[in-house]
Amino acid sequence: MSDVKVSIIIPVYNVEKYISECLDSCINQTLQDIEIIIVDDCGSDKSIDIVKEYAKKDSRIKIIYNKQNQGPFVSRNNAAIKASGEYLLCLDSDDFLDLRACEIAYNASKDGYYDVVTFGSYYWNNNSASVFSEFETSSFDSGDEFGNWLFRSKSISWNLWGRLIKRNIYQANLDFLITINSRLIMAEDVLAMFVIYHNCQRLNFISDMLYYYRYNPNSSTNDKSIENIKESIKSFEEVIAKMKEFVLKNRCNKKWQKLYISLGVHECNILKRELKIKEGKYGFRDKFKSFIEGRWFVIRRKLRVKFGI
Repeated sequence: MSDVKVSIIIPVYNVEKYISECLDSCINQTLQDIEIIIVDDCGSDKSIDIVKEYAKKDSRIKIIYNKQNQGPFVSRNNAAIKASGEYLLCLDSDDFLDLRACEIAYNASKDGYYDVVTFGSYYWNNNSASVFSEFETSSFDSGDEFGNWLFRSKSISWNLWGRLIKRNIYQANLDFLITINSRLIMAEDVLAMFVIYHNCQRLNFISDMLYYYRYNPNSSTNDKSIENIKESIKSFEEVIAKMKEFVLKNRCNKKWQKLYISLGVHECNILKRELKIKEGKYGFRDKFKSFIEGRWFVIRRKLRVKFGI
């Protein structure tokens, strides 16, 4: 396929209940110059059988196969290697897009001027939409300008989905990202966006709400079992270590590297507290430590947002 403007990347794992709505939102995009790259992540249900039926009717759908279940992080990297679009758009297989998403976001790239275009998203639960993330229209023409703005933002958006990302920007440090072969179940977006932001100079945020993030009770995000929390902590610790490694090897904006790593540590500490509570090991000293850490986090955020320190 020539002149592909957007490659939509969709890792697929046990989502037979949702995959048709996800695919319908892709093949019916008002921007037709797209390709849809499905990554079969070795699920046990009929998801890929459904995808194959769609692929028979639409040549824009390509399927690549993981040899074993590797999770969304590795799956997206595998797809990025195969992609031919000018921009990449990552879509979770239980989510779906506004039918104008690719067209509106691609137009906002201003003929390839912007490295990343970020748009808003809805939280979708029981056929009802509420705001998940939204942005005021704003653009940046240098990485330092963006880094200063991001550092002073109260809410940090570090999800990989909900953006158009120029393919060469994603691929610039793909050799670093593919060194991670473990199955990350949490924080994989944190690491990916940390690396992607390093490669960006021009970024555009638009106010359009174009992504529908679905509440899926079976997703790893909503699994509160002790085993899953342990795996989530392990993922966060690996991501934090890889961010620190990346900083040592690359000259990064000091403000956003500090921001990302500190937020990663904060989120990991929250999971460790949840684990102690689940295991019945959460005592008075833990409560006191948690209170101090929580108050310090709030104070530090206020100093960062108001004074940029």
